[in-house]
Amino acid sequence: MRLAAIDIGTNSVKLIVADVEDNQIKDVLIDIPVITRLGQGVNKTNEILPEAMTRTLDVIKDFKNRAKALGTVDISVIATSAMRDAKNNTVFSQMVLEQAGLDLHIASGEEEAELTFLGACSDPELLEKNILLVDVGGGSTEFIIGQNGNINDGFSIDVGCVRLTEELIHSDPVDSDDLQKIIHKSISMLYPKLSSIPPEMREIVGVGGTITSLAAVYQYMEGYSNIEVHKFILTKEQIVRLLTHLRRMTLEERRKVQGLQPERADVIVAGAAIFSTVMEIMKAQEIMVSKRGLRYGALVKRAVRD
Repeated sequence: MRLAAIDIGTNSVKLIVADVEDNQIKDVLIDIPVITRLGQGVNKTNEILPEAMTRTLDVIKDFKNRAKALGTVDISVIATSAMRDAKNNTVFSQMVLEQAGLDLHIASGEEEAELTFLGACSDPELLEKNILLVDVGGGSTEFIIGQNGNINDGFSIDVGCVRLTEELIHSDPVDSDDLQKIIHKSISMLYPKLSSIPPEMREIVGVGGTITSLAAVYQYMEGYSNIEVHKFILTKEQIVRLLTHLRRMTLEERRKVQGLQPERADVIVAGAAIFSTVMEIMKAQEIMVSKRGLRYGALVKRAVRD
């Protein structure tokens, strides 16, 4: 069965089209992200801006056309943090229904965590492991603790790379004061929950655009001849090095960094700081990068319904 999922995040919109058999993702035909910044300004106004709606809707319509052209029988559309926070989320949902002909589902923080875990565990290598899954998004970060494909606990915290960038970064390059504010805010929000998680025998897995970008940037920086993000291992030391390297650049310089989408250049420092803080609190020395997140989970969940 050929299925598609559109994941509408605070920072980006992602499309996957794949063949799913026996609740397993077999062949992936398309897996692409486009940064639309739907959550622009939501942290301040609690509303989605009209221009952000237009940008995002244009991409959704394009994604629908691509999916249909490949013979997709069903398209799941799921929105996350920005839509949860916005007072005018029903306005955008109605636009998507009327102009794209798609039903948009706004996932709760717990559902977002569940789908993200389900997506990561669609990789057989992770299915049998004891993991802490971390997804740093634009508006929030999801944490899922699970083993053998089953979720033991999951929670969402309103710390995201777009949210912290808009709130706390006011310098270019990012000066030490702004960086410390991000780290302190991250610690204050993350420590109460993360400090209670026993780190023993738990593999940390990172998903989402922040960690995949950091893995790509690191490999380009170190001169790797073959860039492979999925299942790449980043150490805490490497993430700290990347954070230091990127925050000393101007925004224009970061936009030219190999492996980093230019549209992600303004939020990558905050995203790297969140991951660095998570690893420090958890006393973790390394993190495995996975490209399989919420959109993969949405495909598996849709297939199970049949």
